[in-house]
Amino acid sequence: MLTQFLTAILLIVACVPTNQGKELSPKDVMAMIRRDTSVVIVDVRTPEEYGQGHIAGSQQIDYYGAEFQERLQRLPKDRDIVLYCRSGKRSSDAMSFLVSIGYSRVFNLNGGIIAWKKDRLPIVGQ
Repeated sequence: MLTQFLTAILLIVACVPTNQGKELSPKDVMAMIRRDTSVVIVDVRTPEEYGQGHIAGSQQIDYYGAEFQERLQRLPKDRDIVLYCRSGKRSSDAMSFLVSIGYSRVFNLNGGIIAWKKDRLPIVGQ
């Protein structure tokens, strides 16, 4: 009986997805972008926030938009995806959503664009 119980527990643990996404510092994100030009950068802020300055090459998908989840699902699963917002909360939620639907190469910019600017990293569209 104990053996069956332990076997069942091991099977359950083995089936639980381990990737929950990863938080990256602004400098780590910048290094990733420099190292791999195929990285997909997604700004989940509103169009107004995006217009106030964003990371070069980023695409904007409004967290509050009606098609938010649908647009996220169109992102490629075979490339690294870096998400960011103002402070990191909305992008963390977006990262969790992508992981829940099977994405494994998903990263969140810890601290969002605020941390990016604090580290004096380049932005465009200001």
